[in-house]
Amino acid sequence: MKPSLEDERRALLEQIEASRAVYRRMLSDEPETGSRTLRRGAAAGERALHWVTGHPLWVAGAVALLVLLAPRMIKRRRRTAHESAVRHHYEPDPRRSGTQRAWLTAAALLLRDPTSLRAVTRFARSAWQWIQRRRIGAASSRTPSLH
Repeated sequence: MKPSLEDERRALLEQIEASRAVYRRMLSDEPETGSRTLRRGAAAGERALHWVTGHPLWVAGAVALLVLLAPRMIKRRRRTAHESAVRHHYEPDPRRSGTQRAWLTAAALLLRDPTSLRAVTRFARSAWQWIQRRRIGAASSRTPSLH
């Protein structure tokens, strides 16, 4: 059955009042007290904190394990990266800075896309033409005039 017009009107008025209440809270900077999400997040944080304070030996063991294993994991990652570089005959240049590496990476990513490649080509062409015009202008201003 269709709801009556009075029921629809009542539902619309309730929605309007709810949205007005939200706007009032936003404008007055009041926290949402009835929000389930906030309560659930706070409850989860409280449970985690309660567990950590209730199990100090487990937490200490996890921290000790992390302190012992983290350097080994980092060393293993460096070793595998070095082996991969040797396997691919790539020798990183120690003089190349992180900035140069970042520029090269950005250039490689840009040049993978055909649209970006065309845009970079147009930019390089116009930059080259601009440099040539400046050189020609500078050369003509240096030559003595015969007039």
